[in-house]
Amino acid sequence: MNIAITGAGGFIGSKLTAKFLKDGNSVSGIDRYFFGEHIISNFLDNPNFKAVKNDIRFLKPTDFNTIDTVIDLAGLSNDPSCDIDHQITRSINYNGTLNVAKAAKDGGVKQYIFASSCSVYGFTGNSISTEASPLNPVSYYAKLKAAAEQEVLKLADQNFCVTVFRIATLYGLSHRMRFDLAVNLMTLTAWKKRRI
Repeated sequence: MNIAITGAGGFIGSKLTAKFLKDGNSVSGIDRYFFGEHIISNFLDNPNFKAVKNDIRFLKPTDFNTIDTVIDLAGLSNDPSCDIDHQITRSINYNGTLNVAKAAKDGGVKQYIFASSCSVYGFTGNSISTEASPLNPVSYYAKLKAAAEQEVLKLADQNFCVTVFRIATLYGLSHRMRFDLAVNLMTLTAWKKRRI
């Protein structure tokens, strides 16, 4: 299978790239590689990997002509970074997402997977959220994720399958470690300071 992963140099993207390559798939790793190309250095010798240094806002249908599935993970990934400049955040997390989905569809991709966030539910108290739960995004990050979900789902048709994952807070090892994630930060603190 030919897979394109936007955000391939990120926390999730770098792990998915490794997994798909190990399973024998071809992967186009699309990323600005803002945190460095060393994150993908383990993949560069793999003939099934192609590093594509590009911004999701500028991708074109021709970038997806040979792709079966797009996994869209790119964007600013937390509330603090999204609150720095709402205009830039919107251009990346909303407009960029829509650009990827539309370019993928126009490029003949059959399956598009969007990584949304469980933060679209907002604060639900002690209740468990399901796909049918009402959305109540609080942060700007969550509001853009919810808006992008609605728009990419409208693109679905018999030739273009759209799937949205509302991912919860992550933790664990990655080629691109994130210590802004609570469990990772607690683990790092426990290891370095021998206490949490």
